[in-house]
Amino acid sequence: MSKVAVLGQRDAVLGFKASGAVAFAADDAREAREKLGKILEDDFAVLLVTEEMAEMLKEELRPLYEKPKPVVTILPDARRPRGLGMELLKKRVERAVGANILLKGEE
Repeated sequence: MSKVAVLGQRDAVLGFKASGAVAFAADDAREAREKLGKILEDDFAVLLVTEEMAEMLKEELRPLYEKPKPVVTILPDARRPRGLGMELLKKRVERAVGANILLKGEE
């Protein structure tokens, strides 16, 4: 069975445990880097990262986007519709589909 890791602030990741994901809570960038290292040492198929944490780990995550495993997905923050998570999601959808189908009248 494929394993899923979730990295982010404690209140954001604990709910994912009910779905069988392994939650890695971090309170700051130093702790997040440490937890990311542990995740990469293990055999996780998917890594979900909260948008706030992804911004802290932007440089560390960048090379992972091109690797087949783990598949890294940023969880968009509903309070920030134009944030990093939504931008990465738009890029991936456009690359997969060939067009930006998530426009919502923005362009």
